[in-house]
Amino acid sequence: MTQKQTRQVSDRVYAITHSKETVTTAFASSQDSSPGRIMKKLYRDYRRHKHKDRGSSWSVGVQQDTATKEEHSTREKYHVQPDLSSLSTEPTQADLDRAAECGDFGRRPSDLFLKMYVDVLAVIDKELWSGVVSPPLLGSRGVVTMSIISVIPDIMQHHYDCIVAARHEIFLATNFWQASTSSQKICQALKELSRRAERRGKRVVVKAMYDRAHFKMFTHNRVYVEEEEWLKEVVMLPKRSEIPWIDFELVNYHRPLLGTFHTKFMIVDRKIALVASNNIQDRPNMEMMVHLEGPIVDSLYDMALLCWSKPMHPPLPLLNEPFQPPMGGYKFGMDNEYSTLHNLDGSKGAELYHRFAQQDHPINDTPPEADKVFISGRYQTVTEHLNAGNQPNTRATYATVPQTPALTDEYTPHVLHAIHDECPMALVNRGPRGSPTNPRQALHNTQDVAWLAGLKYAKKKVFIQSPTFNAPPVVEAVLKAARRGVECTLYIDVGFNDGGEALPDQGGTNEQVAKKMYAELDEQGKQKLRMFWYTGKDQNKPINASARKRNCHIKLMIIDDIVGIVGSGNHDTQSWFHSQEVNVMIDNPKVCEEWLDAIRRNQNTHLHELQKDGIYRDADGNVLADSVYIKPGFLGVIKGMRSSIARVRGKSGP
Repeated sequence: MTQKQTRQVSDRVYAITHSKETVTTAFASSQDSSPGRIMKKLYRDYRRHKHKDRGSSWSVGVQQDTATKEEHSTREKYHVQPDLSSLSTEPTQADLDRAAECGDFGRRPSDLFLKMYVDVLAVIDKELWSGVVSPPLLGSRGVVTMSIISVIPDIMQHHYDCIVAARHEIFLATNFWQASTSSQKICQALKELSRRAERRGKRVVVKAMYDRAHFKMFTHNRVYVEEEEWLKEVVMLPKRSEIPWIDFELVNYHRPLLGTFHTKFMIVDRKIALVASNNIQDRPNMEMMVHLEGPIVDSLYDMALLCWSKPMHPPLPLLNEPFQPPMGGYKFGMDNEYSTLHNLDGSKGAELYHRFAQQDHPINDTPPEADKVFISGRYQTVTEHLNAGNQPNTRATYATVPQTPALTDEYTPHVLHAIHDECPMALVNRGPRGSPTNPRQALHNTQDVAWLAGLKYAKKKVFIQSPTFNAPPVVEAVLKAARRGVECTLYIDVGFNDGGEALPDQGGTNEQVAKKMYAELDEQGKQKLRMFWYTGKDQNKPINASARKRNCHIKLMIIDDIVGIVGSGNHDTQSWFHSQEVNVMIDNPKVCEEWLDAIRRNQNTHLHELQKDGIYRDADGNVLADSVYIKPGFLGVIKGMRSSIARVRGKSGP
């Protein structure tokens, strides 16, 4: 082969990432059609595979068939690699230079980001829609104005603040929607938005999606939800009469059997996007949400259209109006129009509250009680704040307020990021796969490839926080990284979803995996693998997740303190092989530093490391008394099946 044929960024993928046409632009020109139908027709000159909806791939499908004569001609024209074997070879400088031109990055990304992006482009070259976004929008740029690493009520409050500020349209997507305090916060926001729209005399269009699996989805994966259904006790969205100035449309999406719609995001007026780890339900979870602005919003918007796939009634009003940078540049902190007093924490937050609060939002000027600190715009204890996540009776076992608190140790769940310029970003998603099998081919998506690339190209360290950790590809990749001297730090939640993870082919429980991983490493490798059980800020030891008191549902990977991947994907078999996920890969060391600092200050996880046999013991050598070990036998399978069925039906869920 010639050098041109063997390079990792092919002519075909280079050409398609430079196309001016996307699902968004095509749908804007043909709004009577649907994003799904448009997707089938786009990029025909670049295609290598036929696209048919046969139930084994996401959306309208990416089905691999025997290549036709015409497709062989396309392969020859664009020097297409027939497989992903090139991913085992480190990219050359020429590959990195070429990859840097395959995205709207604004500036040249770091070499680490580009190496990972080369691998992502390779999977796009194989399957154009494996990233669930039009390829020209795969690589982009933007800013992270705020992150929330906290309980669900704080994240729902920011959703509320953004919803009521909408002027034109909202696209809201979640996995589980359950009638709850959290869902009622969204309902209240929609009602307030309708009142504001009425005062302005201009209607607002709202599209929403969730996953409540139903037998009818064996024939139609996406189903419009009628008002009669969404008013049922398990959902309880507002009546149309309660939101008269909103054109509301809802789609229920699931790909049987296991193709869960697991994404969690919201886009408001094509100005901002929220990408979160939490569902819209009440859970005692620590979660993570990022507030994004910039051209990356258009990438997420395009993804949202592909998720929806069906005709819209009415269409979104801003289809023809891409993201525009705000006048005067991006605003950070309390200068951002979506920031409210609820976003203020700590002693600095209290000072800002005094500065910004109006007469109708007075702060309690009396000295707070000794154990109370300023969190989410008011004085409260850390335990009171953590208990707001649907666990009112859990008591603290760890002193959260030292005698002389340092600012670096304050509990501050709202991260108001330092001012920064636009940085390179990429969407690294995966579509749903219904089949219960777990073939290697199912890893051919941008999410899984990006994660594996991060572990492959890391030079010094990798940090991962996930509620579960058992997918064989990531377990194998972490072991390989540790063996070559990369420090791998894993923050995992002991006991999280043990019933489901103990089922056959799911990878095992977190405790089982921890023991197995350490057993496979030599002494040198064991020193590079550091596993910790999640521990709440007010606790002196981990609490098994089955108790539903202090759980963690954050999904974050940071490589060499440079590149971060944040979103909805867990490191379990379900997210690696089956669920539809949304994740953003961000090239910004400062943002990564702020994330790591916030995780340290808002958790006690860093104090509770497993020993090198994969077992946690406290300072006195005691193992966890509430550890629940589910054996993979008959009873374990029955319990796991009950748990999994409840999750799929939307009656439970992590």
